[in-house]
Amino acid sequence: MTHERSDRPIPASSANPDHHLWRNGRVWWVAFTFHTHEGRKHRVRRSLATFEAREARAKRDALLAQYASRPGWTLALRFVPARGRREPAPRAPRVGLDGFRVQPLSA
Repeated sequence: MTHERSDRPIPASSANPDHHLWRNGRVWWVAFTFHTHEGRKHRVRRSLATFEAREARAKRDALLAQYASRPGWTLALRFVPARGRREPAPRAPRVGLDGFRVQPLSA
């Protein structure tokens, strides 16, 4: 069995072909989180509207590729890839209700 490389985002552990997938009853669902270019997280939980695992994997891959094509968006992984550590996304300054920046209290 040979593995072909592609441009879609693949987690470091490709041992599980159903990563990000689960079945709710008979229907496959997908869940993942992306870090945006603004330093925020964008969580996706969506029904793939299929009963077939092979079709669910194809729809998952297309959905991950769609989100990964957005400039500055990276897939949030719960593990550190073997290739090296990922740089954290820069955080936007916190702004209070009155429009001023929020400063953390010092101990």
